[in-house]
Amino acid sequence: MSLIFLADDFPPEVGGIQTYACELARAVAELGEEVAVVASQQPGSEAVDEALPCAVVRVPTAGGYAAAALRMAAAAEQAAKLVQSPPRCLVATKWSPEGPAAIWARRALRCPFVLIGHGGEFLTSAGQLIKWLVQRAVLKRAALCLANSNHTAERFANAGVPTERIEVIYGGVRPEPFAQPPAEVGRLREQLDLAGKRVILTVARLVRRKGHDCVLRALPEVLERVPGAAYVIVGDGPMRDELTELAGELGLSERVRFVGRAPEGLLPAYYHLCDVFVMPSRLVPGKLVEGFGLAFLEAAAAGKPVIGTRFGGIGDALAEGVSGLLVEPEDDDALAEALVRILGDRELARRLGEAGRQRVLKEFTWEAVAERFVGALDRLGA
Repeated sequence: MSLIFLADDFPPEVGGIQTYACELARAVAELGEEVAVVASQQPGSEAVDEALPCAVVRVPTAGGYAAAALRMAAAAEQAAKLVQSPPRCLVATKWSPEGPAAIWARRALRCPFVLIGHGGEFLTSAGQLIKWLVQRAVLKRAALCLANSNHTAERFANAGVPTERIEVIYGGVRPEPFAQPPAEVGRLREQLDLAGKRVILTVARLVRRKGHDCVLRALPEVLERVPGAAYVIVGDGPMRDELTELAGELGLSERVRFVGRAPEGLLPAYYHLCDVFVMPSRLVPGKLVEGFGLAFLEAAAAGKPVIGTRFGGIGDALAEGVSGLLVEPEDDDALAEALVRILGDRELARRLGEAGRQRVLKEFTWEAVAERFVGALDRLGA
């Protein structure tokens, strides 16, 4: 039996959901399951598709969710012809447009569909009646709702999904690229003028909910107590100018490095460059909730201590007191204290980093996530 993944958000586009969909499909195929993917048509997708151990059908998804769902449903039937066995299940990698596409495609393919939840999707339909009704139809018809965190599982339950149709499978990371410090670490340290500096790192899109401004406001207190600290920000987004201006207003221009979006191959070097990873996400009304936080796992895979907030699903990605520290969202004083605590205690940093790395290797590889995923399907009888 085969699996057909529906993934409007998919590489080469960059993002947490894109990574989740691609790596889960890859890991499930590597377990020996026959997999085909229906993904959005994008420039540069050929290289991504060639590197995957499964067939990929690309379709245009512009023009609204309804049009995208219809095209994906038709492409699911096409994908089913590329695999040797009939589909056991359709996998909607988020609720829309994949969910409606799965509802339509299951009739022709005569199989159930499962839905993957990421935590923030329940906000996107707030105040929009049609989206709310469509989302409820998807949740009602999904044979199983797979949550990327316990927070997301709670959101499914609050939306009326019976608990027996909810399972938590978490997100994952491929630890191999992060295992050893790459040769580029030294070059980056020199290029960014970080010799002798204690480096704080954030890898995230520059949007308000990621909390870069909270780190900047905490940094003056950190510098008073750890004078050799510097802050490296990897990522780009609409807040770039605002954050640059805030750094200047706080007198931090010489201590903050905005490096923009890094090529994926360089990300391990940035993680190994740092002494602590921080992403103090917070609630922004009408915006996505941090359903999990794959960046925390990437940093932990590199053996680095992490700091996050008690928000969304971060408490699953980050084990408080084991792999890192949690603070309340928008508490700049507590954030500064946590940064100083880790930067000022190398043994604590080493212990948290090593425990985080072991935790990733044991529980959060994509292989482990894929095994939980396939186990859930087996229990479903799909």
